[in-house]
Amino acid sequence: MFVRVAEKVGGVVLPMLFMGPDRIFHDGGKAFYGMDINTEGALHTYCVQQLKGSAYWMEKELFQEYLRSIFAQLSRVGIRIVVGHGHGPSINAFTEMEEEAKEKYGLRILTAWTFAKDERLKYQSDHAGANETSIVMAVRPELVDFGQVKDDESNLIGIAGRHPVKESSEAFGNELLEYTIKTLAAGIEEEYKAIKER
Repeated sequence: MFVRVAEKVGGVVLPMLFMGPDRIFHDGGKAFYGMDINTEGALHTYCVQQLKGSAYWMEKELFQEYLRSIFAQLSRVGIRIVVGHGHGPSINAFTEMEEEAKEKYGLRILTAWTFAKDERLKYQSDHAGANETSIVMAVRPELVDFGQVKDDESNLIGIAGRHPVKESSEAFGNELLEYTIKTLAAGIEEEYKAIKER
């Protein structure tokens, strides 16, 4: 998505940050993060457990310090607009820095949601539900294998949002991507125009 936006409006796409903050819960001497923790919004309720691949957590303060370093370097080379998006708590930690980024680094920070008005088409707005699954079907269909889902769906844990098997499609993924790219590119162009006029 970022590459396609950059192709439309110009820009540099930085490498992905694989670590980020999230909720943390301690039980029996073990730490559980994010969707390890049973939530009411999950498709199926489940006991607190370390989910496969749950090894991404970093303290919010450390994550934001990392972002400060990135902001300083981007500002140094003349970048004026930074767009970041990803896991919900990472987005929140990023957007919390909006005033600081503006005042200290002269940066306008945006997300894929900044200009999105259509709640149904908000990019990556669930947790391996129909939204995220559809995006993956559109860009990396070989990674989606519904044959892995058990008949009783007992292995569909850590999922929040609409049902990924019943409601996902490549077409919906492309619709999500096109909407986000269109609204984000238009928003960036307006922001850049405003910056140039100052």
